[in-house]
Amino acid sequence: MLRWLCLAACLYLLAAAGFASAETVTLRTRIEASGPAVTMGDVFDGAPAEVAARAIAPSPPPGQLGTLSMPVLAAAASAAGLDFTPPAGVNTVQVVRPGGMRATLAPPSNASGGGRMVADAAIRRGEAVTLVYTAPGMSLTMRTRALEDAAVGQPVRLLNTSSNRTIDAVATGPGAAEANP
Repeated sequence: MLRWLCLAACLYLLAAAGFASAETVTLRTRIEASGPAVTMGDVFDGAPAEVAARAIAPSPPPGQLGTLSMPVLAAAASAAGLDFTPPAGVNTVQVVRPGGMRATLAPPSNASGGGRMVADAAIRRGEAVTLVYTAPGMSLTMRTRALEDAAVGQPVRLLNTSSNRTIDAVATGPGAAEANP
């Protein structure tokens, strides 16, 4: 009996030590894949070096956006022994892979108005943005192009590439915005 009690106590201490050593990570505000796979380091701030290079999913083609579901990210973090709490109300995140046929130029130093630079931008000027337009009883989604940088919650001007009309919206996440009537 005493042997089983000691064994149970040792197992408890080992398990508690394992949980105590888990690295706490947070979701990056801009998830940018730099290669053929989205890695733990691309997605999580604070990912230790030994897990940062682990692939989670294939990355989107260069210059395109992709999505990852929160259950996939939570499972990847758990499998790597990381402590991750998904943000409330977030079901998917967008992943951008730079490159492709677009060129990104720095705005001129004398730029005014449209040359707004935002350090923690979720949307970058020239980048493709998924716009969700909501009205009572309907919701439309369209691809647009950003005319300026914007952080989450900031207003952003977008270009509807089909009609060449400017749309005023609010940035809701990396490569995503919302407009209302």
